[in-house]
Amino acid sequence: MELRKSFSRIGIALCLSSLLLALAGPAATAQMVAKRASKEKMPRDNAEALQWVQDGLAKSGYRINKIDSQYLLYGNDKGNYGIALARVVSTSVEYSGGYTYRVFWQDYAHENREAMEISPRHAGKFGAALEYLAANARHQEADNDFRELAQFREQANAWRSATVKPSMPEDAREHQVLAEFAFKEKNADKAISEYSAALSVFPTWPEGQYNLAMLAGEKKMYDVAIKHMKYYLELTPDSADAQAAKDAIIIWKDKLQTVLSGAELRADSDNGHKRGGSAFLGGTRK
Repeated sequence: MELRKSFSRIGIALCLSSLLLALAGPAATAQMVAKRASKEKMPRDNAEALQWVQDGLAKSGYRINKIDSQYLLYGNDKGNYGIALARVVSTSVEYSGGYTYRVFWQDYAHENREAMEISPRHAGKFGAALEYLAANARHQEADNDFRELAQFREQANAWRSATVKPSMPEDAREHQVLAEFAFKEKNADKAISEYSAALSVFPTWPEGQYNLAMLAGEKKMYDVAIKHMKYYLELTPDSADAQAAKDAIIIWKDKLQTVLSGAELRADSDNGHKRGGSAFLGGTRK
């Protein structure tokens, strides 16, 4: 994923460029912003990136509730807002009497737009810091997924080799009941939450891994879908639908890359309409 970067200059340079942009129109504005974007410096390290983000928020009138290398929680008079930095998909600069820097992101359940407006003086550093932090977050997430899959593979091997499979614990079964009821009620968010809770107790439940993967895919939670479909395949590598499961992973990986590149978001913006939620389709397994 690449975030589009921008920057602004303070003092006289900012005033003059603002006047020029106002007279030049949208096309010239976009061209000038793109030219400036290539000159923005990146932070030296994670600490400096976090400081740039905090400065940008504070100087733009936002309060900072929490910030770390992967997640940013901030707020204003209307409420609290959050960005999972690994999910930032696009940034942009607009001019309408003054620079407005907007950040767009996609979290695990839905898409948010025009999340914040950053002061022109801090817009460039803020964008560069988010890009830096997002790249780090993606690497950390990939490393964590690799380690977790390796650990789960050992559990799956032991489960497959067991002559008598262990029974589902009662607390996991309670979450299973709630997950299946939520699915019937077409409450995908609740179903995902309950399947996740059941699997945290009883991870070697193939049907639960499959169902969570499919629901996550429908909700465009592609990384979650990929993870749990891989777990399903570790548990049932010779199942009749193993190839279909592998194909689903290929498709989700492609969709995830599209999301991270911001292509879907930019296409929607160009078409002038907001994308709706995904349909609640498909079935789960018992």
